[in-house]
Amino acid sequence: MRTCLCWLALAVVVAGCSRDKPAPPGPATGGSAAGARGSTSPGPGSGAGVAPPAQAAERGALELFVNDAAVATLSPAQVAGWPRLDALVPGDARRLGTWEMVALQGAGAKPTEVPHPSTTYPDLVPAIFPGTGAGPDGGGISFGMFDPVELARKGKPALRADGIRAIRIKLAQNSGRGQNDDGGGAGGDPTKLVVTVTTPSGATRLTGEQILALPREEMPGNADQKGWQLGALLAAAGVKSYQRLVLRDAAGTNLTLDRKDLGPSAVAFIKLNKQGALRFRILKKVGDGWSPGGGDLRALVAIDVK
Repeated sequence: MRTCLCWLALAVVVAGCSRDKPAPPGPATGGSAAGARGSTSPGPGSGAGVAPPAQAAERGALELFVNDAAVATLSPAQVAGWPRLDALVPGDARRLGTWEMVALQGAGAKPTEVPHPSTTYPDLVPAIFPGTGAGPDGGGISFGMFDPVELARKGKPALRADGIRAIRIKLAQNSGRGQNDDGGGAGGDPTKLVVTVTTPSGATRLTGEQILALPREEMPGNADQKGWQLGALLAAAGVKSYQRLVLRDAAGTNLTLDRKDLGPSAVAFIKLNKQGALRFRILKKVGDGWSPGGGDLRALVAIDVK
């Protein structure tokens, strides 16, 4: 009898221990699953701590890479400002002339490639902007190569790609290509420009927005480039006549220009350049073409009327 009781007590103890043992973990659900995905180690080629482009696209964001290194994740709210792409990368990667390739990854398996953008589109700048259309993320994110004035106006790009999830910039390696291009990086906001026109009766400030609103015309000798003749800015400032002008750029360089210096064979032309500054040049007719000559200011900021 005692032996039976001992066996019965041992069975009760073993059963109790089995009930107290924790069950093996099951699959995570809900918020736990999201947390598990976030803690997963990045796979080969992924930037540490940066979501892969496919996951970024699910959030409506844009992944930006330079030479396969993740440098930024941009939300739709950040894209709403139409930023220039070269302003979003580290400083040592901002020279557009060093960009060997820009690969635009959309929904398809194969990216759209833009080789040597600074050479292929020498007068355009790259930017990202909100797309248009229906869908959970609205129109998504678009990429464009813009005339600088069109970008400032939030206008139409010369080249456009929509539904972009990731952009990969490949820089030229071990070469001097583009090291002196584009003044070293992204330009300023041209809407913040100011040109002060001073006459004997007072001074007038032409803002960037006022200048950008003026109709443009083709540059003599290069129909692909557009800008303004000097007379358009003077007229906008209320100047009707002059004998002599003294023009000054942001570096303090002065250029004196007499009225007789201009005419059918010599045009004073102003163009918004890639740095967001007003480039002033005198173009002279040579044979059947036009060539720069007689004056060059890289960032016009003031005109004194005599």
